Amino acid sequence: MRSACFLLLIGIFCFLSCSESKTKDKFHKKINMPDYSFKKLEIDQFYYLTYETGTTTSTIPLIKPYTLYKTLSSNEWFLDTDLGNIYNELGGGISPVINFNVYSNFIYGYKSKLTDENISDFIMPEKWFIINIEKKKLIYFDKESDFLNELRKLKLPEKFLTPDEVYEQYRNDPVLPWFPEDIKKQLEEAKAKHEK
Repeated sequence: MRSACFLLLIGIFCFLSCSESKTKDKFHKKINMPDYSFKKLEIDQFYYLTYETGTTTSTIPLIKPYTLYKTLSSNEWFLDTDLGNIYNELGGGISPVINFNVYSNFIYGYKSKLTDENISDFIMPEKWFIINIEKKKLIYFDKESDFLNELRKLKLPEKFLTPDEVYEQYRNDPVLPWFPEDIKKQLEEAKAKHEK
């Protein structure tokens, strides 16, 4: 009787272990990024390793630790401001991000109006935003003209990128213009070795 119970317990343990492993794989898969042996070259994973999870489909690294990511549920791009402990009067993130740019210590762009079908009176207005990473400060603008005036004061480029286009570029060549020069150099060296 004891040996039967022991075998039953082992069987349950094995089943649960396999089940947990499959669940973990299902909700945390590495996406298809080019393999340039980045890990062997000890390049910071933030710049090349992104994951699909149960709720996230795509990520774009910005300035460490900030990323843009797209969720399965809404198919909209989200910028998590909690990662860097930045106070955000609208909550833990900026969404949906329609366009953006990264320059020096700044992440900036435009988020459209956000509503919730399930909550009739939930409306998050459209905003333009500038995040100063160095000062850990987020400023929202209600008018595009005020936003553009601030960009000019800060001498930031008035060029904007769409997340979907940047993500496709990143999937094909994970060297983005705003990455630190040493990271870009490491990634380029890894690509060159891979192409030989």
